[in-house]
Amino acid sequence: MRLFMVRHGETKWNREGRFQGQMDIPLNETGLAQADRAAERFRGFPLEAVFVSPLSRARVTGEKIFAAARCEKLVTDPGFMEINHGEWEGLTFEEVSARYGALLERWRANPDGVKMPGPGGESLEDVQRRAVAALERTALNCRGDTLLATHDAVLKTLICHFLGVPLSYCWRLKIPNCSVSYVEFLDGTPQVGLLGDVSHLGSGFDSFVSKSL
Repeated sequence: MRLFMVRHGETKWNREGRFQGQMDIPLNETGLAQADRAAERFRGFPLEAVFVSPLSRARVTGEKIFAAARCEKLVTDPGFMEINHGEWEGLTFEEVSARYGALLERWRANPDGVKMPGPGGESLEDVQRRAVAALERTALNCRGDTLLATHDAVLKTLICHFLGVPLSYCWRLKIPNCSVSYVEFLDGTPQVGLLGDVSHLGSGFDSFVSKSL
């Protein structure tokens, strides 16, 4: 069984380098085109189910893939939502660096146990815990291939979980917008077979350094 994992397409806040977190920022024109390309990659592909975050940028990405694939089951699960960035949401990387420099430095150096400031703020451990729990009640109960459309922090913490490495390895992983990754389960052992692949996007999509999650 393979679990395909797709990060949502680009948003205006991705382009501006803002921390989106659980703010429901929609796909921009580029993001919609990226989602269409991802859908074409999976056109006619048999999937037992597609699982999506309820945030529209991931949900719309997943819905486009669901419509193109051979699949009859689309499930929304809040466990796949992006990290709650608390008081950082809506701020640019530069603004966070200026206002929360010490906390940002700690988070980038060793994120274990570092919670985002403000009500509802999460740590990467919080995200990993709820994302793994969501997988266990959804995709990991399936026998066939499935697909998850979700967010940067969710994908990075899940990959760290599959590899059995500390969450500080999140910063060594590059997961571009609308990229495809997959993990294959062989005798119950997860093996990462593809990471952050954007070959389906082709030319016409310029790359930029995404400073936000």
